[in-house]
Parts: sequence; structure tokens; C-alpha cells
Amino acid sequence: MSLLDPECPAIAKAFLRRTPRRPPEARGGGKDPVFRRAGSSFDLKCIREYCPSDDPRRIDWKLLGRCGRPYVKEFLEEDRDGVCVLVDRSASIGSFGAEEAARVAASIAWLLGAIGLPTSLWAFSDRPVRRLERPRGGGSAAPVLSFFSGLGISGRTDISACLAAARASSRARRAVLVSDFLDPRFDPRASPFARSFYVRLRGDFEALAAGLSELRVVDPESGRSLLLPWDALARESYRARDRELSAALGEAARRGSWSGTVESGADRASLYWELLEAIYA
Repeated sequence: MSLLDPECPAIAKAFLRRTPRRPPEARGGGKDPVFRRAGSSFDLKCIREYCPSDDPRRIDWKLLGRCGRPYVKEFLEEDRDGVCVLVDRSASIGSFGAEEAARVAASIAWLLGAIGLPTSLWAFSDRPVRRLERPRGGGSAAPVLSFFSGLGISGRTDISACLAAARASSRARRAVLVSDFLDPRFDPRASPFARSFYVRLRGDFEALAAGLSELRVVDPESGRSLLLPWDALARESYRARDRELSAALGEAARRGSWSGTVESGADRASLYWELLEAIYA
């Protein structure tokens, strides 16, 4: 579990002690508590008479013995209670720290599975580049670690396109997006998911290129090497964009989303806990 933050197992254990394994919105689907099965994965929706098109393996044989007629049980769909976790792996993530960004994203993905949530894990740049389905979550770190193994950073960022792709192929209603949000085209108020949780990876201007007056970068679209001024004007432009993004995330939060910021090198345990509480709110 070397890629995961060391506090993660303790956070998952403590959260499971104080929080039901299914969010309140999922548990509220069954109207009659008599017809509720105990467990972490399924809630009973209804019991109805068997139809010829039903799988015979779904017959409730105990009811058949008591009533003399076959019935089947229907359960609420588990995949709608899951979470899509989208991880930005575009070239700009390197300004925060590619390895640290992977650690944050891997920790969040593992925590959601460890508390019993089905997860669909996506890595993207301007398009989806890798995907992992964990329909029953689980406490094993191996699938998450394998997902991030050899996963580099490259390309431009297109958050809206990747959110749309994830929403089109998933029945999950919630999404956790881990990104630096350096995509001027993205509006966090316009997510296609019913609820969105934004984890922003933020680096201070001075930490990006300390002591330099010029910065050499590679244009991800053309591949050309560019020499850019790294001065007071560039600093103010960076901070103006930072303020704009903070305002947009704040407006999205007022509309029902959630956002948290991860500073490079800072402790992240409290953010992980707040994210889990927000998902279960």
C-alpha cells in the first residue's frame, strides 16, 4: 500500500464504525422495513409473482413452499449508489507533483471502495486513458495500485469531455473529480452528475519555479518548447486565475456540490474525512 497515504486504513476503519455502509439516500429506497435484507450491498425493492421471462434461479423457494406459488425478489440497483472517481493525468499535473497527485487520487479511490461503495475509477487527460470497475468496492489495495502502475502524465486537459464520457457509460449519480482544474473551458457548476465532489490540487506560484525569471515549458498541443517570462506579471495572472477558480468552485458548492483543496506537502487526512462525510450527507 505504498502509494496510499498511511492514514487511510485508520480513516476507513473509524468511518465504518460510525457510519452505515450505505448512504442514507440509498437506504431510503425500500418503503416497508419488513422487506429489508441486512447487509452492505442490497436493499429489497419488492416481492412479486414469478413471470415466464424471469430467471428461475431468482425464485424464493421458501415463499413457494408456504404459498404454493412462485415469487421473486427485486432489489434496488446497487450501481446507482456508486461513485465515479475521475483522476486528472494531463501534463499540467506535474506542476503540483505527479507522484503526489497519484497518491491523493489513489487514497481517495481506495477509501471509497474500503467503506463499501461501488467505484468506477477513470484516468483522463483530454480523453479517458484508463478505467477500472469495482462494482462491490472492497478493502484490497491491489486493484487500485495496479491501476496507477505505469500511469504517466501527458496531454491537454478536457474535464467536461471526460465527465460526459463517464456519465454516459455509468449509472452512478455521483462523481469525485481529482484535478488541478487548469482547464479554462470547464465550469464546475455544469457537471452532468447529480452530485459532484471536487478535490483541487493546488500549488503556490512561488513553488512552481522558485528563483527563476524565465520558465521553459512544452506546449502540449504542438510539442514545441517555449520560453515564458516568470515574473510579477505572470504571478498576478496566475493568482487571478486562482481567484476565479475559487469563486467558481464556491458557486458550485452553493448549488449542492462539494469542494476541497489539497496543498502540496500538506496533511490530507482531514480532507479525506470531510469528503467521506460529504458523500454520506
